[in-house]
Amino acid sequence: MKIHTLGPAETDSNQAAQYFAANFVQEACEIILHPSFEQLFIELSNLTDDYLLIPTAFRSSQLNLSWGQWHYRNLDQLTLKNAFIFQLSPLVLLENTQSSNNLADTHAALADLVSQIIPSAQINCSASKYLAYQKYRSTDSRYVLTNQQLVQIRPFERIIKEFEPQMIWAVYQIKGELANVKN
Repeated sequence: MKIHTLGPAETDSNQAAQYFAANFVQEACEIILHPSFEQLFIELSNLTDDYLLIPTAFRSSQLNLSWGQWHYRNLDQLTLKNAFIFQLSPLVLLENTQSSNNLADTHAALADLVSQIIPSAQINCSASKYLAYQKYRSTDSRYVLTNQQLVQIRPFERIIKEFEPQMIWAVYQIKGELANVKN
């Protein structure tokens, strides 16, 4: 069995895929990580009979789609085989106190959460929380919402808020080419 999901290895998607394989799959399992769900969607037509694991909080700023929209647009191409609850890694909203801009880096699924806490934030979305943290560390962004395990707090940073959310994960079997996901 092949399960496709978001990479790199540091992502919650990979951790959820590992959990699913260990607890729900009765056969040998290969987890294949992709740089973004959007890229994975492009490749799905070549992955017939493989499986896809995706969080139901999925949101794509690139495609302007939520998981629900994506799910209903692809009813004929995917079979929902399973769903399970798996805790996300603890999240942390971090502030660089040396930055005076309102730029915030995070994953698109978390953009609304950042907006609730920092309404003035100008949010830059990355394909994963891991990549959002890498971007934050290499730019002058003021905020980042990411996995706490990735963070190495520097003297000029402070934690604004911590979260420990659960997530529902959907597992699909791929039946064929996906519908147009571009809007």
